[in-house]
Amino acid sequence: MLRTGQFPEDAGPMAHPVRPAAYQAIDNFYTATVYRKGAEVVRLYHTLLGEAGFQAGMRLYFQRHDGRAVTCDDFLAAMRDANTGDANDAPLAGFEGWYAQAGTPRVTARGEYDAAARRYTLHLAQDNPPTAYEAREGGNGLRAPLPIPVATGLLGPDGTDLVGTRVLLLDRAAQSFTFDNIAAPPVPSLLRDFSAPVILDCGFSLDDLLHLLAHDPDPFNRWEAGQRLAQDILLTGIASGQPAEAWTPAAYAQALARLLDEARSGRADPALVAEILDLPSETLLAEGLAYPDPEAVFTAREGLRHHLATALREDLLATFRAMPVPGPYRPAPDAVGRRALANACLDLLACLDEAPILDSIQDRFERADNMTDRMAALLALANRPGPRGDSALERFIAEWCHEPLVVDKWLAIQGTRRTDGTVARVRALLAHPAFDLRVPNKVYALVRGFAAGNPRHFHAADSSGYALLTDVIAALDPLNPQVAARLARAFDRWRHYDAGRQAHARSQLERLAGLGGLSANTREVVDKALED
Repeated sequence: MLRTGQFPEDAGPMAHPVRPAAYQAIDNFYTATVYRKGAEVVRLYHTLLGEAGFQAGMRLYFQRHDGRAVTCDDFLAAMRDANTGDANDAPLAGFEGWYAQAGTPRVTARGEYDAAARRYTLHLAQDNPPTAYEAREGGNGLRAPLPIPVATGLLGPDGTDLVGTRVLLLDRAAQSFTFDNIAAPPVPSLLRDFSAPVILDCGFSLDDLLHLLAHDPDPFNRWEAGQRLAQDILLTGIASGQPAEAWTPAAYAQALARLLDEARSGRADPALVAEILDLPSETLLAEGLAYPDPEAVFTAREGLRHHLATALREDLLATFRAMPVPGPYRPAPDAVGRRALANACLDLLACLDEAPILDSIQDRFERADNMTDRMAALLALANRPGPRGDSALERFIAEWCHEPLVVDKWLAIQGTRRTDGTVARVRALLAHPAFDLRVPNKVYALVRGFAAGNPRHFHAADSSGYALLTDVIAALDPLNPQVAARLARAFDRWRHYDAGRQAHARSQLERLAGLGGLSANTREVVDKALED
């Protein structure tokens, strides 16, 4: 199971298309699927039609509809009409399915090399299984193939990009594409520049992923290879229950060391290396497990972070020292990347809990001349045990309590703290002067940050996390039913966990369902969660 392209609601009871066929409350229509997947679908036009074709469609769209209320069909018609009759007409056949079908398409890829013919064949297939949403809406289970652009390259054994980037159009259930004059078995580089919002399963080996991580010229695929490596390694570790040293391949740490060296020497983009160092989230890892144990997922991820910090200690320190940004603060791309990598190195090093390193992080917190570095240092301190984190958080809010947006960041750090006692701290913060239940951004920062970004504590085995969220929803629903309904979405995946957690989640959902006067917004989310 790979992570490319999956959208938040895909596996939950509220999974729906970009354009849902029905709803109980219009406010519940505006979900991450509508916004995020909808945006990726617009980008698909550009990938399929090219720059000239996309711009022609945009000109026709504004000519027809400027200043008017329009639909997805109007936009598609403009794109199609502006490109009818040329080579770009065919790729839009069946495009309506991107708006109508729920879930994320799955693409499988398999390569076949013929040494005698010096030919490489790439076999692609797509699967669009019906979702629970479509079953509720009376769908017949038949789903036509979608037009899926798969931007593809081939990397030779020495890392050479053999064919550049070719956009292959997968618009049937299964298709094969051939590449001639390929001297040796290549490693395919698929979905370059995230050419389609799909889940990709290509059966890469550890060596394949290391090869892509080292040589792929496409930044997205290089990052994706690093994430897949980390995900595969972590899923193995979670299943084993052993310390990270027992299940982490030495080649993985060595690959990261090479990346850090490339960043120090200017051969790699520091921003890209910073992203590769950021391991897959606990929420994402749980998607690859049947009945995940959030505590085990957390322990494995923290174990790998500590293992990498130990193995890469000198490389991380050298990279941190090599990433200063001289002069006054500037939001230029090179400065942003250097700050990102320096902070990523410090965040990993903090796992070692060594006093000199924590002193350096605290010094960065106190002396930083920009909010990026100061917040990064605060986050690193807040996620370590001991009094440093609490002290830094208190100092920060005393200084910035007059800036609402900064306060929101402070609340978000509190909601996502990985240390023990977070549920009690979040509950106490509900009465803090910095928090206001009537202000959506504060609720999202603290409470949704906790429920969506802190699975270890939200899914606590004693149900304290579920009870906390239910209490907030019950208090918030009379004030702001739209925000309350969005918070309730955190329960969408409750059946994905073990029997004990399922029982606790059901109990809290039934408590919400039994509230008198519950809004239509929240009731729709709760009822569907209990139905599915």
